[in-house]
Amino acid sequence: MIFLFLFFAGALFSQSLSEGETYFNNKQFAKARLIYEALLKKRPNDATFNFRYARCCYELKDVENAIIHFEKSGNKFPVRNMYLGDLYFDLYRFEESAQAYKSYMTTLSPTDNKADEYKDKISRAENAARLISRVEDITLVDSVVVNKDDFLRFYKFNSELGSLSREPIRLKGHHRTDKIKYMTQRQDRVFYSDSINGQMDIFTSYKLLDGWSQPTPVSDKINTQANENYPFLLADGVTIYFASDGANSIGGYDLFVSRYNPSTDSYLAPENIGMPFNSPFNDYMMVIDEQRKLGWFASDRYQPSGKVMIYTFIPNEVKTIIHSDDKDYLRRAAQLKTYRTVTNALPDNSVETDDQQHKAEKQIEFVINDSIVYTNINQFKSDEAIRLWNDLHKFSVELNGKVKDLAELRAKYARTENDSERSAMAPAIMELEKKNMEMKNQLSIKTIQVRNAEIKFLQHKK
Repeated sequence: MIFLFLFFAGALFSQSLSEGETYFNNKQFAKARLIYEALLKKRPNDATFNFRYARCCYELKDVENAIIHFEKSGNKFPVRNMYLGDLYFDLYRFEESAQAYKSYMTTLSPTDNKADEYKDKISRAENAARLISRVEDITLVDSVVVNKDDFLRFYKFNSELGSLSREPIRLKGHHRTDKIKYMTQRQDRVFYSDSINGQMDIFTSYKLLDGWSQPTPVSDKINTQANENYPFLLADGVTIYFASDGANSIGGYDLFVSRYNPSTDSYLAPENIGMPFNSPFNDYMMVIDEQRKLGWFASDRYQPSGKVMIYTFIPNEVKTIIHSDDKDYLRRAAQLKTYRTVTNALPDNSVETDDQQHKAEKQIEFVINDSIVYTNINQFKSDEAIRLWNDLHKFSVELNGKVKDLAELRAKYARTENDSERSAMAPAIMELEKKNMEMKNQLSIKTIQVRNAEIKFLQHKK
């Protein structure tokens, strides 16, 4: 009897193994995952089962399980380091990413056409590891997800800074990108991006008496063999921000800054402005209004295709670096999952009368839909929307207080050298982080409720 049981059990195991292999080889990863999940319950340390289950998770975007089981699969499958390098990189575990890529590189022959690709990945991971050690502490005013094709409409900067316009163009291979033109406030000079042989570069031209000067490349220090795009010149006429996907980028477009040197009639070597502005995704179109002390940039990090996030922030007069031994906290700060917030982006030295303060409290920037943006609470038509807005505002103030409390507690934790005191503070930090995350989720829900109430009212009025 026992023999028959073992026989049938073995037969079923062999059948599952065969089905799993078939699904896996045919790239039916969802079906293969279910089978390898069951097989791992019987052989949790089996290298092949762990590797194939991890590969299924990787393809199905289950990052956590992919990492766990790639790590458990050991060195039997060297290609696992290729996948781990990508996974670690996306999670901002850059040192581990670089090491995984290096381990994978040892399995490639010098003539393998993948060698140059992974040398570049190692370089980007090592560059990102350096940048994450110097994350800038920034204050966010707002963030909004918008359509990529219409993103410049959400840059509410003063016309004294000049103007920006966008034109979609198509490169080789049907790849679409943006042709951006920045014109100075005096309308006597333009900086713009354009395609040369399928590559984006930045050019400049001056206003003449009878037209415009012949366009010239802005600088061989700025334009490289990679793509350079999204130029913006500060009001000082010297500092230029732009985006590049070149060698010093950590992934996609990164934001860079350079300054014109009159003594040499050239620009200085561009500097990657670092995190949290840059990420493994596309980050671009930095605009800074120094007079109003506001800045904007766009990023497609964690966004679906065709969407970008527009971040509005308060530029630091002096770059402030986050100092913390907590690597998870640094990662969250670099990913803009934790940051300081304000309700009003007013200069610190501003003095308001009661009437000015009352007006400021009514001034907002609230997106109702793609064509309606309210800038004053008096624009709301729905009484229900106004009631919900007041509730949202009170909740936002409360959340800002919690965010401030958390920042202060983290700063105290970073300054404390006594291990026992740090251990005593850790639970409070974790609890406050959890509370803040819950409140941020509630804030998103309350924002949607305000928007839906106003849209419902407007549609009913039609």
